[in-house]
Amino acid sequence: MAAHRRKQRTSGIQGLVRFSAVSLTVASAAVATACGVGGSKNDAAQNVSVAAAPDAPADQGTGAPAPMEAATASASPTAAATSVPPTSRPSPSVSSPASSPVAKHPAATTKAAPRPARTTAAPAPTRPAVKKSAPVSGSSGFTSGYPTGADARGAVKAAVAAAKADGRKVLIDFGANWCGNCKAADRVFATSGVGALLDDSYHVVKVDIGSQDSSAFDLLRDYCSGEGAYKMPVLVVLDGNGKVVTETHSTGNPELTETGLGAFLRQWA
Repeated sequence: MAAHRRKQRTSGIQGLVRFSAVSLTVASAAVATACGVGGSKNDAAQNVSVAAAPDAPADQGTGAPAPMEAATASASPTAAATSVPPTSRPSPSVSSPASSPVAKHPAATTKAAPRPARTTAAPAPTRPAVKKSAPVSGSSGFTSGYPTGADARGAVKAAVAAAKADGRKVLIDFGANWCGNCKAADRVFATSGVGALLDDSYHVVKVDIGSQDSSAFDLLRDYCSGEGAYKMPVLVVLDGNGKVVTETHSTGNPELTETGLGAFLRQWA
């Protein structure tokens, strides 16, 4: 490394010397030409050529050459001007991310597939609560008066079948159309309060025993076994199987008022 530096210093000194010699020769030739002294232009050129000829390289092994800094300091401005500065390679400029805009590609946004709308299951049809229908006015079959010549036994049989189906009772009213007490009882049965009790709990069958119909009396005796005369009206209550629950021939009639008949109907409903 030191030998290389010495070689560079020696070459620099030799260059300065040659430059000084060339400058001196050129100056002398110019003066001679101006004054008419000296040789021809060829001589001057020859002198320049001779002077410009490179000297033999100095022996690098003899003596330490002068430092490079001293030679550079003593060089003339002309020499400094003709010296070629070392070519500097342009440093690659590295641009920061902020200075060099990078084409930003928008991220591909994939839209999620729409979720299917939730379908709410249709509510199961609710069965309406079965309500016991309110008794229709007159559903007991009650009518004022006593039908003459009717099939009383067949009417009782149909009423017993209906009572078995709906859980009501059967009320048989034995009487006569000319009987005052029977008419009084009909008026009470036709009232709203007592009539509602009949519609709610009974199937009513009216049997005429005032026309001296033997079939009607036979039916009466089937349910009332007592001896003696029958005080009308005679009320007989049957269940859904046709069995006697109570009869007023043996127990006596209740008061033929709303209170009396109402209490009787509620008791045996």
